[in-house]
Amino acid sequence: MNKKVTVRDVAREAGVSVATVSYIMNNRQDVKISEQTRKKVLQIANLLDYSPSSAAKSLATGRNNIIGVSYRLSDHSPSRNLEVTGFVNLLIEQLNRLKYNVLYMPIKSSEDNIPINRNIDGIIAIDLSTSDFRELADSYMVPIIAVDMLVNDDLFYQVCSNIPTAIERAFAKYPNAVLVTERFSNEAYMDFITANVPSSKLQVLTHTDVDALKQLSGRQVIAIGSYLALMLRPYVAEDSLAVIASQNYVHLLPSSTDIIEVDITQKANMSINLLLNALDRKFEVNHKHILDI
Repeated sequence: MNKKVTVRDVAREAGVSVATVSYIMNNRQDVKISEQTRKKVLQIANLLDYSPSSAAKSLATGRNNIIGVSYRLSDHSPSRNLEVTGFVNLLIEQLNRLKYNVLYMPIKSSEDNIPINRNIDGIIAIDLSTSDFRELADSYMVPIIAVDMLVNDDLFYQVCSNIPTAIERAFAKYPNAVLVTERFSNEAYMDFITANVPSSKLQVLTHTDVDALKQLSGRQVIAIGSYLALMLRPYVAEDSLAVIASQNYVHLLPSSTDIIEVDITQKANMSINLLLNALDRKFEVNHKHILDI
């Protein structure tokens, strides 16, 4: 059986570097290579019946087609956990369709994972605290998209849902309601969500507190998250409950529930497009994208 021809074989026969062969075979136009060298390499590759390997393509494009995702889950926020993992699953599905592999990236880079860390093209981080995001940014020198975060740093693209507009719509319909939510990890985004809600109309659940849930009995309630709404159902009348949640989980609720859907498909698309944009070094003036609901 004949030995498979490699990029090194073509480079040796053409008298050029391996990188030059990879650039030519992948039609890189941003690298200056003479037409004579280009024709010579293509001719030799054709004679040797060479086709680029994935490693050669990576060398030419500067990418390994590996995207990291980073997030934290909390024992005190089961509904928020459900929303985050649903978004992550959607990202994985869409990135896989684009031929990218997806890896979970811990907040702090581990010395044991140096080869993996070096192969990551970029990271999509979801709802991290300010300190966690800063540690992540300091650990990985790659483009990072901050989702459901306000990081006050123009180095990073930021994508989040305009939940305050949904809250405003819900209060217009239920003026005497109380807003019930679990705590978002990103402090600035949490402040953005609740800034216009009077403290008397806001209840932040830090854990599954049955006594706190019972106190909502007979009240109008606006809940953020489908699972949180399910927790409230024994205590809040169906016609007194409005729910702000991603479209992935609203099927868990009764069909008569008043729902304001958050389009996480749009958010995933925007996050991926911005990351690919950053990898191609195409930068926009607008680095903060607050998506309408």
